[in-house]
Amino acid sequence: MRQAVKLIIAPLALAVSLSACTSDDEDTSNLTSTITIPFAAKSGSTTIACGASLTNLGTTKDSGAMADFAFYVHDIQLKTSAGTWINAKLDDNNFQDPQYGVALLDFQDKTDNCNGAAKATNKSVSATITGAKVEAITGIKFTVGVPAAANHHNASVSRAPYNRSGLMWSWQSGHKFMRLDVSPSKKVLDSTGKLQNTFFFHLGSTGCSGDPTTGAVVTCTAPNRPVIELTSNFKITNLTTSTIVLDYAKLVSDSNLNIDLAPAIGCMSGVTDPECPSLFNNLGLAVGTTAATKKQQVFSIQ
Repeated sequence: MRQAVKLIIAPLALAVSLSACTSDDEDTSNLTSTITIPFAAKSGSTTIACGASLTNLGTTKDSGAMADFAFYVHDIQLKTSAGTWINAKLDDNNFQDPQYGVALLDFQDKTDNCNGAAKATNKSVSATITGAKVEAITGIKFTVGVPAAANHHNASVSRAPYNRSGLMWSWQSGHKFMRLDVSPSKKVLDSTGKLQNTFFFHLGSTGCSGDPTTGAVVTCTAPNRPVIELTSNFKITNLTTSTIVLDYAKLVSDSNLNIDLAPAIGCMSGVTDPECPSLFNNLGLAVGTTAATKKQQVFSIQ
């Protein structure tokens, strides 16, 4: 009889022990996972690439073609089911800088405004997260742009991903956080009455002062770094997150790409540029002291 009792108790104890090890109270503070965060660039349902025809652009519903399409992100964080945010530590490669947590997403697959030779693109971020199970991740947050500490330097002699000359304005103004250039089929009528080929959107910090070449600290009155938070239908499957989509059609939905009222064609992030408010507004970003009137519309989860 005593032996029978022992046989019954032992499996029960084992079951309780296993349950305790797999409960929600499990210590995950040292749990580490390497994940991939894919990004996609689209215009409506069309994947953006050199030669792709983009349709229904802006208020005139014009068509167009991509000339350049790249942007920086940093400070990537992931949200857990418990509501806490954990940092993603970026891997070190030609498109990522782990020191400042910066990654370059580049969708231009040919050089020379899509008229040249084939070039490398980058459509994902590789990173390590510590302190959570991947199945407990429910959201992502990141900042578009380069952080101030890494923004003002000589890009021509800097490490990747800062050494792309087309994404640099000047040492004071720093990097172009976004360069989204599209050539509308009906072209762009500028303020002098001339037709221009491309509508530019160059997002970056403006109103900057201080010369970094002399060791001065650079400050900018308009940092222009939108924070994007996505929590709807976000998850990690096989160590790959849901895809984050930038929709160019949504960015320019309130813009007339065929008429430009300022000397700079498109928007160059100037606080008085009449083409900027609608674009900034769709990013949920203030223009100078004027706050955005709606939440960002440009990024979503695929």
